[in-house]
Amino acid sequence: MQTPPSRAPNADQIDLRQVFGTLRRYAPWLLLTPALAAGGAYLLSRQQPPVYEASASVIAVDNDAQNSLINNTLVTAPPLPQGAVEQVMHSRSVLNSVVGRLQKTDLDPALVRGIARDLTEELADNAFTRFKVRARLDPQQRGVYELRARAETPQAAQRLAEAGVESLIAWDNNRAKQGVIRSRQSLQEQLADLTARIAATPPSSLERQSLIAARGQVLQNLSQMAVLETAASGTLVLVAEPVAPRAPVSPRPLRNAALAGLLALFLSAAGALLSDSLRRRVNGPEDLLPLGLPLLGQLPLLRRKNLGQGFVAASHSGPLYESVGFLRINVQSLLQEGKHRRLVVSSAYPGEGKSSVTAALAESLGASGLRVLVVDADLRRPTQLKVWSPDRLATHPLPGTDPALPPATTVSEMFLRPEAAHATRVSPHVDLLPAGTPARGGLPGILNQATFRALLDRWAQGYDYVLIDSPPMLSLPDTLAVAPSTDGVLLVVEGAKTRLADVERTLENARVANVRVLGIVVNKLARVGSAYYSYGYGSEQASPPANPNLRATRV
Repeated sequence: MQTPPSRAPNADQIDLRQVFGTLRRYAPWLLLTPALAAGGAYLLSRQQPPVYEASASVIAVDNDAQNSLINNTLVTAPPLPQGAVEQVMHSRSVLNSVVGRLQKTDLDPALVRGIARDLTEELADNAFTRFKVRARLDPQQRGVYELRARAETPQAAQRLAEAGVESLIAWDNNRAKQGVIRSRQSLQEQLADLTARIAATPPSSLERQSLIAARGQVLQNLSQMAVLETAASGTLVLVAEPVAPRAPVSPRPLRNAALAGLLALFLSAAGALLSDSLRRRVNGPEDLLPLGLPLLGQLPLLRRKNLGQGFVAASHSGPLYESVGFLRINVQSLLQEGKHRRLVVSSAYPGEGKSSVTAALAESLGASGLRVLVVDADLRRPTQLKVWSPDRLATHPLPGTDPALPPATTVSEMFLRPEAAHATRVSPHVDLLPAGTPARGGLPGILNQATFRALLDRWAQGYDYVLIDSPPMLSLPDTLAVAPSTDGVLLVVEGAKTRLADVERTLENARVANVRVLGIVVNKLARVGSAYYSYGYGSEQASPPANPNLRATRV
């Protein structure tokens, strides 16, 4: 019987719990990267020179005075089309006029030369930053033009805006006078021609009198052109003069730091999610379905307060008791046949909880009346004695042991002196063979030897189950060496951390070594999918009594 797997989420839905779990794993980087980006942006902004901005506004008006006398003596320019003012401000003639006006101000000549150089370069690059024009017009092209000028000092920004708006209005007025100027020039040519013809005709001739009368009319027209030229005006009128700004518009260190921090946070979070998606992790049972192996158990992630008395004590009640119960039933269903059922418990990498799962499964099997022998075969990082942590080490001889000899109570000692092998009683029906002192040298390779497998046959006599806590399969080859003499391997996978590629690589190594993988246990799941857990099975009242000889500690 297998624990029913959790229902796979819809592919179109986003698992927010998984997203937040991924961000929580990358929390140090997600906090450090924006902080560094914000600090760097702040320091860089503080080193940049300040830039000030002054603005002036002109209004585009309709000069129709609704008076025939005024209209007859007033020459106005036609309305400007959309975007014309901005093009004019970026024209060479107007920029030259601006520079000429700046040279007549009280600004530092070096600053004026710098502004003139920037305007020339902007004109060549067709990228303008010194002057910006913003228009708010109605369909008749009437409205307000706001001219913004940027410079290195408040006074320079004010003078640049003044020079810009004065040059713009002068260009607009000159636009209105162009027609009158051309008419005046034509009349002047007519006057010169008439004067020359009068000088060439006899004084008393009728032709001379006609030419004199025509010249008088031209002179009258010239005087009218002079009046019209003086009264000619454009459509732009100044409505708001520029003032010296108090604060610079750039740089803004705090704003830049905030934007850089937010951008770095967004990019780092996106990078973390992308990296996690590329390195797909086992987030639930549904991720393991393509592997084709049975899911033997799903163990929940326990809170720190639940582990106050140790993992074995926590397995006596609550959701862990129920989850381990499902695991025990599934293991018993797989290993129904055979007198001495042996099971290797391993994982891909350290820290996935294989030792705790071994102890919890042994305790559950022992609570059902079965005799269980736990062998801590992780000689380099032994953990079982710490998981069980008995108050006193009560030992008894194993089959084939001479009771008269000093007891050998660790796997390393028992391998050297098998006739003195003693098991440690850690629970009423559970015995433990501790690994002993962690060793890099010494006897780490005893699991590869045939002698150890023969000794395991002897020690397993009298027990219903033998659970071997072996090293991680991607770290050491010990598991692949000892597993062929057992019924198979129970692979422990940590939820939301173990990469699916690592699980696949572990299974491939087992297949090459002809090692049978019985099934997978997903450990440390944020939630367990079985709905039966909510009914309160395995409560404190219904749980089996804890071993009075155990001193539970947090692992």
